[in-house]
Amino acid sequence: MSKITGFWKRTLRPAVLNALRYRTGVPVPRATVSAEAYAGDAGGTANRGRRFVTMSLSPSEPIPARTVSGALEHVEHTLTRIAHGGARADYLGQLQGAHASRAEEFVMVVDGGRVAHDSGAVITPDDRVLLGATGVVEQTDLPTNPLHLKYLPRATPVEGCLAVVTCSMPYNYYHWLMEALPRLAIYEQAALSIDRYYAPLNTRFQQETLDLLGIDRNRIERATRNRHVVAEQLAASSWDSPVARFKTDFLHRRLTSHLDGSKPPSLRIFVSRRNRGKRVLVNDNEIFAALTPLGFRRFDLETMAVADQIALFHKAECVVGPHGAGLTNIVFCRAGAKVLEINNPYRATSIFYAMAHYRKLDYHLHVADPVHDSFFHFDATKGFGDSNMRVRPAAFAALVRDFLEGKSMPSMPSMPNAIASRTAA
Repeated sequence: MSKITGFWKRTLRPAVLNALRYRTGVPVPRATVSAEAYAGDAGGTANRGRRFVTMSLSPSEPIPARTVSGALEHVEHTLTRIAHGGARADYLGQLQGAHASRAEEFVMVVDGGRVAHDSGAVITPDDRVLLGATGVVEQTDLPTNPLHLKYLPRATPVEGCLAVVTCSMPYNYYHWLMEALPRLAIYEQAALSIDRYYAPLNTRFQQETLDLLGIDRNRIERATRNRHVVAEQLAASSWDSPVARFKTDFLHRRLTSHLDGSKPPSLRIFVSRRNRGKRVLVNDNEIFAALTPLGFRRFDLETMAVADQIALFHKAECVVGPHGAGLTNIVFCRAGAKVLEINNPYRATSIFYAMAHYRKLDYHLHVADPVHDSFFHFDATKGFGDSNMRVRPAAFAALVRDFLEGKSMPSMPSMPNAIASRTAA
């Protein structure tokens, strides 16, 4: 975001909107309530005008540590820069990927509930933000956060049951697929009768995925940054949970059921971010040249229709690519496909490993050399950052060849002992 754009979004835009809405708008709510508390805080009328349904859609299952190769000396150096022991432990935990998570999902149905903004700020009839179901809270660092304003536009009424299908970052392909769309699975499990959906249609992938899921656009109340509606009944599910099996199963089942699975997958995909401007492989061409003899084809996914991306990954025998939203498409791979993710040492996250685990894919992480150019940042307090990357082509091609041949890949114990010992510091 440029300084001019940032100044407009964070300073000028709020001032203009507050001035325009001063006489006709409604005050932005400042109080909050959890969905669980709201379900039972109406005295003797807890169920009047509201329904709260909880469910466990994914069983608890342990995910083992992943295999890791590459520039592990940069991992060790990164650990020395992290300020606190807890943050170091979190960093290593994400790098290793081993965990067991189970999230309780829920749906809250509220008579007269409200929703605003394309992120889905959910507001109760008594003017409280509904935690767990809302896409933003006042602390959310979103330039257009509606809760940072003084006034919302007056709410437009919507008849029937309106279901919220969005999240805090619906403009990002990963967050849209793994946080917004799985809300549909929760509504289905709760057996709700939904009349309309509150969803953004601002991007091509939002429009295409909703079309592919069979949601008629005539039933969509378009979520925009300046939208505020009050529903006869508002259905708002939980959404901000980790990657879970019910999410990957839902997306794979609903979006690949029409594809031919009779032929074994044979396509070898190299995902490029060369046109993305950040977290790019600065020697993308060299890497692709090294992988070409192994039968890889390069794809710029941002130029492709979602249906074509789904079909592409459904045919994949092996996917190689840098960490980024495009790898979300591994959810459409068939069981047994291989995934080799490239990431920098500052962005320790295991989201794509968890997706691969739930889809029964063969996964490996390769840590690239970070490139400290215009795109580089690191927060030593949180132990999290980002950078562009460089991969050593010949060594990397040899690693990919071994991966394709099913050879044993390097595991975490092969990392320097100093790394493991730092967790106790």
